[in-house]
Amino acid sequence: MPSPRPDRLETRVNGITRLVEHIDPKRPVVVQAHDFPDHDAVGTAFALTRLLVRHDLNVALGYGGVIQSESLRDAIGALEIDIRPVRELELTEDSQLIVVDGFSGNSNMTGTDGTVIAVIDHHPPPWAPECPYADIREGYGACSTILYEYYQDAGEPMEPAVATALLMGLMMDTAFMTRGVAEVDLDAFNVLFRYGDWQLSARLLKNSLSLSDLAAFRQAIDACVIARMFSFIALQGEYTPEVMALIADFFLNLREVHFVVVVSGERDEHRLSVRSEDNAYPCDVVIHHALNGIGSGGGHMHMGGGSIPRDLYPGDEGLRKRFISALGFDKDEEEKKT
Repeated sequence: MPSPRPDRLETRVNGITRLVEHIDPKRPVVVQAHDFPDHDAVGTAFALTRLLVRHDLNVALGYGGVIQSESLRDAIGALEIDIRPVRELELTEDSQLIVVDGFSGNSNMTGTDGTVIAVIDHHPPPWAPECPYADIREGYGACSTILYEYYQDAGEPMEPAVATALLMGLMMDTAFMTRGVAEVDLDAFNVLFRYGDWQLSARLLKNSLSLSDLAAFRQAIDACVIARMFSFIALQGEYTPEVMALIADFFLNLREVHFVVVVSGERDEHRLSVRSEDNAYPCDVVIHHALNGIGSGGGHMHMGGGSIPRDLYPGDEGLRKRFISALGFDKDEEEKKT
């Protein structure tokens, strides 16, 4: 891996050095990805774990919920990533937790025994972090890019599996470098593409659907309701976040559509996948307004998500009107159904 650029070393303190300063080497460390993790969360957590091991720390890798993405499960197997549900890690009050690609206390982060000592994320935080170390870089397209810089600034060599995991996280969170890309993401992609297995990454990310998922696209086309440039799709049944995200991206490719909400119900909650390509309507801001009082969610400018408990769900039409209001559109405007 190339040596760190001198200008970066002069302007930014090495992140991994600062993080290690807050870790007690005598206590176990758990790097925790957000619940129902995606490629960016797992790639970031894996890269950080491998880096902390080099500092002679006892580190485990965990997540809450379940891994719903088939391509992510394939990637975890191919790259031999030892990540487990947090319930299997037997955490105690003595455990030190490092949260990545999420925020402790958010609805998408399982509370566990132990103390949160650090947060590493690229999403706008809902409140100021209350932990000894916080590295939140809101302008970055992926959390994987932050870990790329940790390796770069420290001059640490990067294993091919780590580079591949970070490459997949970066590609997935930026929709193959087409959404929310900062200059530093381009720097990261340039290096990770050369040091990781880009062929494996592309194959796993692109082959993320199965024949059984086609029904969701047929249903989405029939259910789509468009008001001005806003597309609302309520899916009947349970679908993985990966399928929902792909449907949202599909509708965002329509010329007339610049903001998309896809909602799918589960036993206990309704989950949302949200996309925007208009900077005037940032996903995180619109989601917070639309779900105020009924649920929670967030993200960043171009992509986000959320959840609503089943007993608070206002119905498909009620939720659609909440987003129309959050977008500032006239609720009585004529709508068309595709």
